[in-house]
Amino acid sequence: MTILLLAMLAGPALMPPPRLQAMVEGFAGVPALVDERLLLPDCPAPVLAWAGSGSVEVRCVAPAWRIFVTVGLGTTAPRPAIDAPVAATGAPPAGRAPPPAIRRGDRIMLEVAGEGFVVAVETVAAADSRDGRVALRTASGRSLSGSIGSDGRVRSTGLSPGNGGR
Repeated sequence: MTILLLAMLAGPALMPPPRLQAMVEGFAGVPALVDERLLLPDCPAPVLAWAGSGSVEVRCVAPAWRIFVTVGLGTTAPRPAIDAPVAATGAPPAGRAPPPAIRRGDRIMLEVAGEGFVVAVETVAAADSRDGRVALRTASGRSLSGSIGSDGRVRSTGLSPGNGGR
């Protein structure tokens, strides 16, 4: 009974950032940048795919989450073949556009930075991303837009017209 109570208080198992980093580096063949403070539910079968040059998408079906990890910082190594030991999807067939990095309905943490500070707000993608940009909506309904950085982070590019700057 005590062990069960302790297990319930401990919360869900988390994926250790060093394990995530090792998986991404094994997939990409180059160093990866994973923040040690990252708290993600443990994933029994993560799926890795290229999300553009210098970025790997890591997706978990159950529990559902998706992140983008920056790879190859400070290296000029060529992009390796896709046959990695982790379940991975390859590049799209010739003639087909790659899937958007962010899809409508994805939950996105938007960063707004100023001199000496960074504020993050949870938003939802209002549409699929295009050309490194994405339309976002806050829980209160405010329309915002963001740019997807090479590190996979979404940063504010300003308020959308018609929302009064609120």
